Amino acid sequence: MGEHETSAATHYRALFALGHRSAVLCSPAVSLVLRSTRLVAVVVVALVLFGGLFAWRLFGEPPPEAGPAGTFLPGDQGRVGYVVTREGTTLSPELEGTGDLIAAGLIFPVSAEASGAFEVLDNCNRTGWVAVEDVDAGVVPTAKGEDMAGSVFVIDPGHGAPDLGAVGPGGLTEAKANIDVSSRVIELLSDSRDIDWVSGSVTRGTTYHAAAVAISTRSADGPNGGDYELGLTFRAELGNAVDATALVSIHHNTQPTHNTEGPGTSAFVSVDNEESPRLGGLLVDEVRRSLSGFEADWVGGNSSLVARVDENGEDYYSILAGSDIPAAIIEGAYISNPSEEELIATDPFRQAYAEGVYRALVRFVLTDDYPIPQPEPELFDPDAPPRSMDDCVTPR
Repeated sequence: MGEHETSAATHYRALFALGHRSAVLCSPAVSLVLRSTRLVAVVVVALVLFGGLFAWRLFGEPPPEAGPAGTFLPGDQGRVGYVVTREGTTLSPELEGTGDLIAAGLIFPVSAEASGAFEVLDNCNRTGWVAVEDVDAGVVPTAKGEDMAGSVFVIDPGHGAPDLGAVGPGGLTEAKANIDVSSRVIELLSDSRDIDWVSGSVTRGTTYHAAAVAISTRSADGPNGGDYELGLTFRAELGNAVDATALVSIHHNTQPTHNTEGPGTSAFVSVDNEESPRLGGLLVDEVRRSLSGFEADWVGGNSSLVARVDENGEDYYSILAGSDIPAAIIEGAYISNPSEEELIATDPFRQAYAEGVYRALVRFVLTDDYPIPQPEPELFDPDAPPRSMDDCVTPR
């Protein structure tokens, strides 16, 4: 212990000595009081000398019992929040109409149920109906819990063919990198985990529950490996339909403004949802921590947390404007930078990105951490209009 021994420890040793001498001279009742005082002193010294770990075990949240994904609160039978299409599913614009055959593996949010069919929003932001018997119903909690086991997460891989997103100088598309990172986040959320908060390592374990529900807006198991177009309204509505604890949209950035010493990780957050900036700040904090373990000629932008608004002062990004639940867009690294593009193409980098997102979500659920101050709204007036969904196609 040496020079790190606290003055409190010295003080309590003096108390021990005083108590010992006094006990010889005092009555049995007083002696008992002094012995009790010495016992309290021992406990205090233990807390002083072993504060971090001991205080966590004594006062912090105990390690929860591990449980499988889909665990709801006792008595909660859940409700249908989304569906996954199967072979032979048809999508009809009308409840009693004739539908078109669509691909298996598509995820649609559910808004209503009637006459043996679910009303859904398809990937092109169009309302339609699918027969209950033709889809796999996704059951979500009616009431969310306050730990990971009671949480619902929607992970959104940004872009999707024909919208490739940013394309690196070596040809790597953002859409494909995003879906791989998102798939890794879903895998992390779907089982119980341990986290070494010193190193950031995430492993299988029992400390943190699997999420009740963890779904992706476009899954790698879907058509074309999940590389298809999604409307921004659809992405937000999927989060709303399942009443997600958090919606995280996975991206990579472009157009940096300057060189940086570390990763230029940033996030876009909502001006209307008070929890969105906290979510975004945690994502930046943990993803940047993960990516800092890699060597690159890092570049970055002017701010790590940004709240872009239109001329009316409302959220510019539709996925944030349309979300009734906490949502954030995380930009991991700059795919336009050759040095960072090389890293983004590797499995270790993508896994580190995913683990950073996972740790951020654990902190979002289990703590009140607010690592980055809420940003001031920033007027955004892009040169090009948003992509039109007029030519969007539901995979068949």
